[in-house]
Amino acid sequence: MTVPEAMLAIRTRAAYSRSPDVALLGVRGEDAQAALEALLPSRLFLRDAQVKESLLLDEAGRPIADVLVCADDEDFLLLVEGLDRAALRAHVEAHLPAEVRPELVDASETHEVISLHGPWAWHLVAAVLGEDMVALPYLNFFRIDAGLCVRAGKTGEYGYDLVIRRDAAAQVWASVEAAARAMDALEVDAATLSLCRFESWFFDPRFVPDDTTPLELQLSWRLDYGRDGWVGREAIDARRRVGVSRRRACLLAEREVTVGDPVLFGDTEIGVVTRAERSPVLDRWVVAAMLDAAWAHGGIDRYRVGADRVPVRTMAPPLIDNRSLYVDPRRHTWAARDELEARPLVRGVR
Repeated sequence: MTVPEAMLAIRTRAAYSRSPDVALLGVRGEDAQAALEALLPSRLFLRDAQVKESLLLDEAGRPIADVLVCADDEDFLLLVEGLDRAALRAHVEAHLPAEVRPELVDASETHEVISLHGPWAWHLVAAVLGEDMVALPYLNFFRIDAGLCVRAGKTGEYGYDLVIRRDAAAQVWASVEAAARAMDALEVDAATLSLCRFESWFFDPRFVPDDTTPLELQLSWRLDYGRDGWVGREAIDARRRVGVSRRRACLLAEREVTVGDPVLFGDTEIGVVTRAERSPVLDRWVVAAMLDAAWAHGGIDRYRVGADRVPVRTMAPPLIDNRSLYVDPRRHTWAARDELEARPLVRGVR
């Protein structure tokens, strides 16, 4: 199966995109920390310029948004996926305690997000913003003339979110395009990024089954049980008391399966498919399924899916041998990249 050039760019070179679906919300003032502790379930002790992965939950404990929290001195900037600007503002205002009143700033009005992806994204960002960017640690940001450069990423490769003032965005975008041409980097769309994200098993708030909490999604590491008061805490505690009955599992199939198909062991239904996408890189169908907890283990090839009994194998993600694990900005250069070009993208898939 031929791999589209856009996916090859993300997996072997570099890619770039505008990210209009990322809502930006500033939380400022003396109540900013208290506001975050009410809204977000994660541990929120951050130093200046540090970034934290978090979630927004509804009252039932279901994740409704993926959040990057940027600590800017005593203020914060949230990069939010899963809610648009209006829905984000409404959720925040509805769940702030009456005594907590931070200044809320719709930063999407003044800034936009340009994202860079791929094992050589650090080379691209250095060409656009300067060599200092190569030293930026993961989950940190640098302040730049036009805004912020946030190192994060959701494809398993190097990634940067440039939070750029709208009056400077056209110039920065033009600089990205010019630098990209020199290294055969490509502009990519949201669908391509979503599939790469799925292959590397990053959380995507657009694909959260009903009645599912971070416990079933294996996102408990984003929850802070050491403090009370965050949205969804009561529902999470209730779920913990009765125990988790299902878990999200990663499966690979050689033939097409469909959302809603049952997962079977013999004649026993043990789960249901919640997402299925054809991966040109793997030449397989990548499948997410909610499995009964007793059956949600990796390395099992005895399950079948749907009426056609499609064979599947449970996997321990990620499914891609991300090239960013082997590209080291301290010793590799784009000009002398040949030693890495032959490295396979897939490891351990039978």
